[in-house]
This record gives sequence, C-alpha cells and structure tokens, in this order.
Amino acid sequence: MRVPAQLGVMVLMAITLAGCGRAGVTAEPGVSQLLARERSARLADIRYQLRFEIPAQEREVIRARAAISFELLAAAQPLQLDFAGPAASLLSLRSNGAAVDFEFSNEHIVLPASALRAGRNQLEIEFLAGSGSLNRNPEYLYSLLVPDRARTVFPLFDQPDLKARFELTLVVPAGWLAMSNAPVLSVRQLGEQSEYHFAPSDPISSYLFSFVAGKFEAITREVGGRQMTLFHRETDPDKLALNLDAIFSQHGEAIAWLEDYTGIDYPFQSFDFVLIPGFPYGGMEHVGAIQYRASLLLLEESPPLTDQLNRAQLIAHETAHMWFGNLVTMRWFDDVWTKEVFANFMADKMVNPAFPGVDHRLNFLVNHYPGAYAVDRSEGANAIRQPLANLNQAGQLYGGIIYHKAPIMMRQLE
Repeated sequence: MRVPAQLGVMVLMAITLAGCGRAGVTAEPGVSQLLARERSARLADIRYQLRFEIPAQEREVIRARAAISFELLAAAQPLQLDFAGPAASLLSLRSNGAAVDFEFSNEHIVLPASALRAGRNQLEIEFLAGSGSLNRNPEYLYSLLVPDRARTVFPLFDQPDLKARFELTLVVPAGWLAMSNAPVLSVRQLGEQSEYHFAPSDPISSYLFSFVAGKFEAITREVGGRQMTLFHRETDPDKLALNLDAIFSQHGEAIAWLEDYTGIDYPFQSFDFVLIPGFPYGGMEHVGAIQYRASLLLLEESPPLTDQLNRAQLIAHETAHMWFGNLVTMRWFDDVWTKEVFANFMADKMVNPAFPGVDHRLNFLVNHYPGAYAVDRSEGANAIRQPLANLNQAGQLYGGIIYHKAPIMMRQLE
C-alpha cells in the first residue's frame, strides 16, 4: 500500500517524538525551557525536607540530607533533578526505599524510569552542599539563590513554577541564631551545636527558599498585631536607637497598605528580616525572611531626605514582592520584569505621599529615562519581555529594561 508523502512524514515525526518521549529530555547544563515544561507536566505536590550541618570553620564541608517527595503523573520516562555540584558530592541516593544506579550528567541527576512509579515518590539523598551561593563568613552565612542558584547548593527541581514546601533543619555552632521562610518549631542543644527545626514553608518557588545563620542579635516587636523579628550585627546602640522605630513601622505600614489595596491578607506564615553587612543587592524578597544591605536601613544621624526616601522605597518594594512575585509568580523567568515592575509601582504609591517635599515626577524622570534610553538608544527597540531558553542565562535579564523601561511603560499605561 502506498502512503501519501505528507502522511509518511507525519508518521515518521510521530515515531520520532514517541522515541524521544521514552528517552526523556536530554540533560544539558542549566535548566532549559524544554526540561522545565516537561517537568511541569509531570510533577505535583513537591515537598523538600532538608538538613544542613554548618561547621564552625568556614572552609569545612557542609554535610547535608534531602528527602524529596512528589506526585509523578507519568513514570515511563527518566526524571532529572538539578544539581550543579561535582559528582563526588553526591554520597548516596535512594528512591522509594531502594538504592538507585543513577546517571549524573551536565548538572543533572538522571533517575531511570525503573526507579520511579506513578503517584507518590520519595527520594533520599545524602550529599555535600555547595557553598558558592551560601555566602559563608567566619561568623555567619546567608543563602542567595536567585535566579537559578538553588541547584548549586542542593539537588532539586529548580524552576519557578514548581512551587514546593520546604521543611528545614539547620545544625549550627552554639550561639548562632537562624532564620528561614517559616517559624522555628524547636531548638535543641547538641553539645557545641544548636539544631533549629523550622515549620514547613508555604508553597514557594525555589529561588525564594532561604536561610540565614550566624552571630546576630535579634530584636522582636509586634507591629499591627503581627510579630516581626529583625537580625542585625550592628555594634552602635545609638544607630540602632535612631533607626529601629522607622524600620519596623515602615514594614508594618507597607503590609497594611498592600492588604487594603489587594484585598488579600498577608499570605505567608512569618514576616522577618535580616540586615547583612555588604549584602550585594539593596534587598531580596525571600518569603518571610527578607535580606537587606544593612547600610541602607541603618542610616546615620540626620540623614539626607534622599536616604530616608530610598529606605522607605526599598522596604515598600521588598514587602510588595510578598504579593507580587512570591504569592503570584511568573511561570518562567522571561516574565521576571512583571514582579519587579509591580513591586516598584506599588512602592511609589505607598511611599510618595509620605514625602510631600520631594518632586516625585522629576525624580522618576531622572531615575528612569536616561537608563531606558541607554538601552534603546539605537533605531531598534528592546522588548521588555526578553526570550529565555535556559535559566542559566536568567541573570542577564536584570538591567535597564526591567528597572527603567518597564516602569516608564507602567506609568504611561496608568
């Protein structure tokens, strides 16, 4: 029987695609959009139980364990976990109670289909945690995993649309404090170490998972009926006294404003923050555990009005992210501009009325238009939504388009 040419091509394509489906997505460095889509279609209800043992010496290895459970909707193909550490850091892996002979290729643990089943699966992994994104110092450390760095620390499904619950246990040197995305359930003393066990987090994206541990001082206050804890390393009590009221009250005011504006109560279990010396960004909106550059919140006596405005805007921006970015999250980082532009948009609405002596229209013009025109100075124009084939390139999206051109677009739309 003769087969028409077009039909023959279609049959050949179907056979080829079916073969690819059995083999799964090819492992390549980073997290490709193809891999992300494949996992999104197969995975649900992901939960991580993580344990990190932080030694007193900064250069000692961090021993760690991960129990990862998930619903698998299709078990006929291999499944990839992301881990950008060396193969030697993977000490053992069990799937559903049995040891697994897995492949490690291009920053991925490739689990064979024979180690998986439709329905609930449980992985148990012992490993040495990567330190590159843990920002270790002699007396403290903090994780900073945006946009795709969680996989440099521990094995996981590292993509923003696969939200999961994280249940963390931290073993740290005695005398250290610890903070994460959910409240502390218990603290045990283990000789020269302390074990902090945190409640399971709300469902969050992997880039928002965070922990901080070290020699910090803790200050807890109740603001608007909500308990907030601040970690700091400031040694000047006068500077603290000058700034604490403003720091706590501005966070409380931002939450109240956003609850009223959105009609949605604060959507997470806890709201704490830590002031870190030399933090590389102004702030990072980790759920329930915001990180700030200490110098931007702890101002000198009689600070300039611009410093006061910048602090208020930074606090409002990071607080707005709890709704815009953390509760409602882009599926892929090509839409990262949305969370940033809405956080800035809301911050301006919150803060500007509190500074009537500032020409906010002029500020907006000076702060955004030169940066936007620097990106679009040629005859062509750069789209605000940039294509992104792999999460290992997501860091390149941050810049003038997101932080300058997008706000101008929002202002024009309004």
